[in-house]
Amino acid sequence: MGKGIGDLKRKKVLILLGVSVFLMVAILLVSQRERVSYRIPFLAPEENVRLVRLYFASPDADHLKVEARRILREEKMTDEAKALIGELIKGPRGNLDPTIPPGSELRELYIVSEEKCAYLDFNQALQTNHPGGSAGELLTIYSLVNTLVDNLEGIDRVQILIEGETIATLAGHIDTTRPLLRNSTIVEY
Repeated sequence: MGKGIGDLKRKKVLILLGVSVFLMVAILLVSQRERVSYRIPFLAPEENVRLVRLYFASPDADHLKVEARRILREEKMTDEAKALIGELIKGPRGNLDPTIPPGSELRELYIVSEEKCAYLDFNQALQTNHPGGSAGELLTIYSLVNTLVDNLEGIDRVQILIEGETIATLAGHIDTTRPLLRNSTIVEY
């Protein structure tokens, strides 16, 4: 009978040891997975990421506010400019409001270095889907202009085109027949 109790104790010890080893392995795997996920960068290694300032409308639609965002670095300034406009089209991530009308697409973007000017050619939706109003028009235009001028060295002005053509105005209030300079008076920091 004494031998049976010893076997029972041995079985309990082995079971406890097995459970302990199982728990330790499980904890190790979970902690290793969490550690690996913390090492995975947000977008890419830091040398491939750039912190940029995008301009979106304040909730009261009175001015532009900056939203910082990380984007992938591009080799060509034109590609980086396209990425910036793409982020504006996606809209804000925080509590700001979008400035680019739904359905708007950037058809083409080119930079004339000698003029320090970026030419943005949008589809018709930028104009036809625009909600209108002088404040809304101002926010859309300078969201584009300020974002490019602030983030790209070598760009001082931006010309907005629709379907490859110069337009007189985006929504009836602001002259867009020539390239526009950055406007800091509309920005609230």
